[in-house]
Amino acid sequence: MSEIEIKEKILEIFKEERQKPDADFNESHFLDFLTFPPHRKDNIKNSFRGVKKYYRFMYRLELEFEICFSLSDLDRGYSVDKITEKVIERIGKRRGNIMIIKQRIEQKETYYIELFLIFLLAIIYLKWGINLISILLTLTFGFGIYWILNSKLHRRKHDKRLKLKILKEET
Repeated sequence: MSEIEIKEKILEIFKEERQKPDADFNESHFLDFLTFPPHRKDNIKNSFRGVKKYYRFMYRLELEFEICFSLSDLDRGYSVDKITEKVIERIGKRRGNIMIIKQRIEQKETYYIELFLIFLLAIIYLKWGINLISILLTLTFGFGIYWILNSKLHRRKHDKRLKLKILKEET
């Protein structure tokens, strides 16, 4: 694929992932325009919705181009041109992509935060019993635990699909 085709495909995926596909956006920090209203420059990951949209977009790019972004790649804000350059760079680093996906698959999940929140809820119920505050904390912690576990499961499923796509080329 040429650089222009890659850029067009990135913008096509971007349009599909946006909340308002036809709204104008600034190419210098286009990832902030995944949500509506758009975030200020490089602030897409400062909200639950923004984080979800950002990673879903990046995961779509990985699947589409059969590449793996490193953790430092995922922590950056990109312009359209910069992400196009990064995709082209990752396409050229096949062995690096294989190493990254194998590391992701082999990485063990930890559930310390979820267990801590459940433990904290147990202490609150033992100390104060059932009241308005404990119920509100249960709902809040429940949402947090759900969001964290859902993200972990989605990432695991994505990594398995990506591994199949990347390693199928190897055989």
